[in-house]
Amino acid sequence: MRNSRKYEMMLAGKSLYDHVLDRMAPVCDSVIVVGNSESVTSLERSRVRVVCDAVPDEGPLGGIWSGLGASASAINLVMGADMPCGSPKLAQAMEQRAVTEGLDILYPSIDGLVEPLFAIYSQRVADIAGGLLAAGRHSVRDLFKCSDLSVGIANRSFVQQFDEELASFFNVNTPDDLVMAERMLSRREKCLQEEHT
Repeated sequence: MRNSRKYEMMLAGKSLYDHVLDRMAPVCDSVIVVGNSESVTSLERSRVRVVCDAVPDEGPLGGIWSGLGASASAINLVMGADMPCGSPKLAQAMEQRAVTEGLDILYPSIDGLVEPLFAIYSQRVADIAGGLLAAGRHSVRDLFKCSDLSVGIANRSFVQQFDEELASFFNVNTPDDLVMAERMLSRREKCLQEEHT
């Protein structure tokens, strides 16, 4: 599925992108979406500010830098538009922990797998991300190693308090992933209905 617009793929009657927006709406005061110049109009929604990627084709670090540069918030959740099962409870818990501990970055690391696109970044990260890009360094992991930033890790036990199945980190890359996402959403909806009966 080498689709540069995979966020437009349909899942349970709406795009992956709209799933992300709908799931996070209750916990986000404002939403900034970073897109390339060809995708800006397809990303527009109410309550969403769309900005062009300031450094196109620089991967997630470029998107993080562009988004933080457009944000007025001290603390920001950065999330991929192809992650339809993100947990609002986990996002809130991570934000609270980052604020309480004075962290510039709080990222999940599950059994050594780092999740930079469901993570908390402070506004302080923007300048350092820009410096890394200017130096030709494009890995988000370079941010995590920066001694000028206070960085924390959300491990498996922390994450599973709020997202037992670790569904927040599931991103859609293949047709099989799309089928799996449909099952995950269906299972989650069923659990929510059972909680309310």
